[in-house]
Amino acid sequence: MNNRPNLSEVEYLNWREVVHDRCGIYFTPSRRHFLESRLWERLQHRKLKSYTEYYHFVLYNSDGDHEWGQLLDLLLNNESSFFRHTPSFTALTEHVLPDLMQKKRLLGINTFSIWSAGCANGQEAYSLAIAFLETAVSRQYQLTVWGTDISQRSLQTAKKGIYKPYDIRNMPPPYLQKYMCSTKAANGRRMVYQLNDTIQKLTQFSALNLTAPERYSLPQQDVIFCQNVLIYFQPADRKTIVERLCDHLAPNGYLFLAPAEMIRLKIPDIRQVKLEETLIYQRERR
Repeated sequence: MNNRPNLSEVEYLNWREVVHDRCGIYFTPSRRHFLESRLWERLQHRKLKSYTEYYHFVLYNSDGDHEWGQLLDLLLNNESSFFRHTPSFTALTEHVLPDLMQKKRLLGINTFSIWSAGCANGQEAYSLAIAFLETAVSRQYQLTVWGTDISQRSLQTAKKGIYKPYDIRNMPPPYLQKYMCSTKAANGRRMVYQLNDTIQKLTQFSALNLTAPERYSLPQQDVIFCQNVLIYFQPADRKTIVERLCDHLAPNGYLFLAPAEMIRLKIPDIRQVKLEETLIYQRERR
């Protein structure tokens, strides 16, 4: 099978519906070609003849669930990096963490919980852990960073904590020296970087579909990062997801979104925090 067939209108609509129903991702007409190319890749792997035949395989074959996982990994954009959005991490370290730590100290609370929702390969979750440890009084608190994603393959990468040089391109050199060690890959041909145990012990990774509220079993969070995730959802789904994330904010907790993912929220006790080049909401304590 060398010539890729065109994805017909009916096939496109069928696939768009099943992908949206299963994970919430919505393929607009502008991303139809991307969807087609990913389907074609798996269709060839399964040695099937058409997108419709592959559709029935995923939905009705005994191996369909496994195949769906393989396809999903191809449909997701798992591109990320350490400390990806500098203004957000600046706001976190200079405003949010000091504010929360002061309030926790007054209340006699020594636990801290941070959630990276849509953590991809783990760089954001580990960045949040490092940012926390770099605060002056971090040792007074017991930290847990939760990393969740819908991709099992990405979660396996995150749990290993091993990254290529390109993956750590935004890591500040002092943090790189302090929290990572370089080593040869298993094949001995290239250099990779391994996070140290101090960081990895602070993180927990698990699968979570942001469009499935019954899976939201995490405790209330002091900080939630959900950046560059909502762009793959329809506006109505984005709003619903953000509302669910707000429900998981502890009193005084902060939610970080990407500035391009502007969501107009009207939720009691939730206010927008005005900090430059960021999109942050906070649950006010009543």
